[in-house]
Amino acid sequence: MATRQAPAAPAAPVTPAAAAGYMPTNLRDAAYMGAHSSETLGSCAKFLLHVQPNVLEAGIAEDNLKQLRSGWEARYSELHSGQRYMVKEGKYIPIEDKAEVSQGTETAFFTIGTATAYTQQAFGKLKSEEPEKHAIVKQWREAFQKYCSNRANEMLAILRRAEAAKEPRTRKTNDWIQSAAELFQKMKDQRKNKHSKGDTTAPAEAKLLAAIAAFYAALNAE
Repeated sequence: MATRQAPAAPAAPVTPAAAAGYMPTNLRDAAYMGAHSSETLGSCAKFLLHVQPNVLEAGIAEDNLKQLRSGWEARYSELHSGQRYMVKEGKYIPIEDKAEVSQGTETAFFTIGTATAYTQQAFGKLKSEEPEKHAIVKQWREAFQKYCSNRANEMLAILRRAEAAKEPRTRKTNDWIQSAAELFQKMKDQRKNKHSKGDTTAPAEAKLLAAIAAFYAALNAE
């Protein structure tokens, strides 16, 4: 099977120390935490490969992507807690944090969870029924989709680099005679292509072959 069963995710994701918005105070700390984060991401990428060995050839499987998106959504919600709006006559007016609103005012609060809760069908229906609300949800969904795409590409890039490092690097070396033979073969192919397209500057095949033969005759002459 291309995909292994991944262990069930715990109710609350593990929160690394750096996830709270760590900001280094010196370059040594920046180097240490940067290396730590890079190595952690590398381990996560390797786990993805363990769960789905063919991920580089087939892309991330739908079931696996669903689990990854769940984790990314948990982190995204930490970075973007939500936005409160005042609703007046179908219009959604952003309310600044901690701003007070008069009693009885209709409000709405949008989070990434609000946006992802809509099925594609329900989201499409929202556009005609509540266009203002649809526009807000659309912003959340598109921003989150970009976030997920970036996170997935980071993991896949690590796996591609690791795969490329495994491939033996062999340097092809040709002697001069071999290089000349390849050059003449290229000239034959180009002549044939140009001739088929009506290029009158392309020599006849027999003439080119005679020129090549004359070259070798002169080269081998004592």
